[in-house]
Amino acid sequence: MVRYLVRRLLGLTGVLVLVLTLVFFMLHASPGGPENAYLGNNPTPEKRAAVMAQLGLDQPLLTQYWHFVGSMFTFDFGNSLTTNRPVSEMLMQRIPITLELGLTSFALWTVVGLLAGAVAAARQGGFVDGLVRVGSVVALSVPSFWLGLVLVLTFGLYLTGILPSSGWVSFSEDPLGNLKSMVLPGFALGLASAAVIARTLRSSLIGELRADHVAFGRAMGLPERTILSRLALRNAVIPTLTVVGMTLGSFIGGAVLIENVFNVPGLGQLIVTSFMAQDYPVAIASTYWTAGLFLIVTLIVDLLYFAINPRIRAQFSAATGGSR
Repeated sequence: MVRYLVRRLLGLTGVLVLVLTLVFFMLHASPGGPENAYLGNNPTPEKRAAVMAQLGLDQPLLTQYWHFVGSMFTFDFGNSLTTNRPVSEMLMQRIPITLELGLTSFALWTVVGLLAGAVAAARQGGFVDGLVRVGSVVALSVPSFWLGLVLVLTFGLYLTGILPSSGWVSFSEDPLGNLKSMVLPGFALGLASAAVIARTLRSSLIGELRADHVAFGRAMGLPERTILSRLALRNAVIPTLTVVGMTLGSFIGGAVLIENVFNVPGLGQLIVTSFMAQDYPVAIASTYWTAGLFLIVTLIVDLLYFAINPRIRAQFSAATGGSR
């Protein structure tokens, strides 16, 4: 287990460095620069040179790169180039909002997806099964950002006063208002993920219900509820767990679009505004945290999958010569 964890950590660290490298060089290759916000109209070469030196942009590109990579791994993000605020302070204000939106939506829609998949498999061929299959196809066909725009238009123009179509309210200020402000972005963010989870569990559970050990349980006279919960569902959940972990990562990544559609001041909105302003420290730090959260979720899912699936443990043990 420890060896498996070390391998995964090394691999994820490499991915994180690659993401930081791509973001850094893409930002520097884009036209313009953050110094333009300080220069105004018709700046003199002397003023441009002074601003570049003040922002540290006069250093060689590789020097800037090593500085940023080192600062990311020591959590020293510096100050914003446009607001001069500490980047860590800006991140600590935005990350909890993104986590609240993502994790709350994830928990709700995962339960919905698991229940829908289990009921559909238990009622295979019936009305509920057909409803789940058709509904999941429709949900997967609708882009989350388009659904978000439709919800903003509907509740902003036609169903006013029921739910806020944009904005965010802190839980400490107004708990009920906070829950209301999460409903629409959470719906747009998690609908497709619930459909994926439902279809995956339904397919796995139907396969398990046709297995020999389930037939033996029926021959022994076990109730269908016991067969479903103890014999079939336990094995069917294993492949579904991977999909659940991937959807949790999509909740974090999807926040970049959804937060901007609903004007939620989270990490996703900060990424967009910092890239537009070419604020290098904020853009790289916010991307670092988004990628880091995604990779942490991936690692947790891999470890859970390794712990509950004996096949994965056996394959890893064989590949490493029997060491654990």
